[in-house]
Amino acid sequence: MKSPHLLLLSLLAVSGFAAIHPASAQEEVAKGSKLRKELFDLARPHIEGATGCTVLFNGSMKQLGGWAFFVGTIVNKNGGVIQIGPAESGDTAILWVKTDGEWSVLEAEVGFTDVIYLNWPETHGCPGALVGN
Repeated sequence: MKSPHLLLLSLLAVSGFAAIHPASAQEEVAKGSKLRKELFDLARPHIEGATGCTVLFNGSMKQLGGWAFFVGTIVNKNGGVIQIGPAESGDTAILWVKTDGEWSVLEAEVGFTDVIYLNWPETHGCPGALVGN
């Protein structure tokens, strides 16, 4: 039978490792990466359809397992923010999911002023940690 102290030390070591390397930690998708380009290419028709013009994306893209999330702004080729909607906003949020090895856009919103994506974990089933919950 193992010593209770040894068992306690083992549990502390495992829990310490889990705290350092959480399974729910999202990773930034690097600018210029193949994945970032692929995901923006999937979302571009949704966003350009709403704006009526060519857009580039400026902001943070995170990935957690089979989910990806972007929040930022849309800009023109010169870096100027493209503003649309009643609020004249360029704020943009996009959610992707990977199913059977293929990425797809679940939701793509632009021109909002409220934090519209906080309910996406409930409506789409994405991890709350990905969208800041």
